[in-house]
Formats: sequence, C-alpha cells, structure tokens
Amino acid sequence: MDEPRDRSLPFGHGHARPSRPAEQPTLPRVRIHELVERLTRTGWKAGPAASVEEVDWAELELGVSFPSDYREFLLAVGGRSSLEPWRGLFRIDELVSLNQSMPVFQSFQGMIGVGNEGFVVYALDYSRRVPPLLVSFGLSSSDWSDVQVEADHFAEWLERTLPPG
Repeated sequence: MDEPRDRSLPFGHGHARPSRPAEQPTLPRVRIHELVERLTRTGWKAGPAASVEEVDWAELELGVSFPSDYREFLLAVGGRSSLEPWRGLFRIDELVSLNQSMPVFQSFQGMIGVGNEGFVVYALDYSRRVPPLLVSFGLSSSDWSDVQVEADHFAEWLERTLPPG
C-alpha cells in the first residue's frame, strides 16, 4: 500500500510521478550531445548509455519526471564512467539507491541528487519549481540556507562547469 503523499512537495521519493509533458523539441538532445563531445575531448570517458526503460524506472522510483536535458544526458551516457577527471555524476544504476539511502536527501525533500564533487552535492530541486533548478549543497548539510542555485537547467550547469579543453 502506498504511503500518504506529502502535499507540501510537488512529488517525491516513492510517489507517482506526474505525466510526462508533451514531446519537447529536439534542442536538448542536440545540446547534450554537443556537450558530451566537448567533455570527451577533455579526457572524460562516457559510461554506457541508459535505456529508456532504465530512465523510466528511475523516474518512477523517485517520483519525478526528469527534465528533458538530464534525461537526454542519461540516455546518451548513462550518467558517468568510473574514470572521472572532472566530477562525479551518478550513474543510472546508482541514481535511485543513492537518492533513497543518503541522509542528506531526507533533509532536503524535493531534491534529486545527480552527482557530487567531494563534499558538495549537485541536485535537481523540485521543491521550488518544475522544471527543477540545478542546485548544490554540502553533503552533511541540513539547512536550506546552504542550498545554492547553480543553474536554471542541467545543460546550462554542465556547459558552465565543463573543464577547459
């Protein structure tokens, strides 16, 4: 039986996700593929692409619909590889388990972690708006004032934080 839904959030862990919006233009796909090519030129090793079924399952388990640019990133490279000269983005096969098990995501309801860099966590913030902002906060934080907006969209954040190359 489903647990009661917290009405203070648009949706959250383990709840039914909203329906996917109408098909969006192909711009996110083109932009993500260009960004992945730029990452590859810096020495980043892409992981295996996630399947549509894997991404759909992660969305269902986390109770969200990923923004189109993050979804395209997962479909292109599955999140990340094990050889990171840059930052750790969660692989599709660890995305759900990390979000459901890491205490920081219990403190920050409405956040879906997508990666980390040392003790900084990067997340999609569904608590403020949909589509979500890309935010960061400390791994051991529990204070909402520690949450910093990094970008309006995943692709914007990815582009701004690419290593030189």
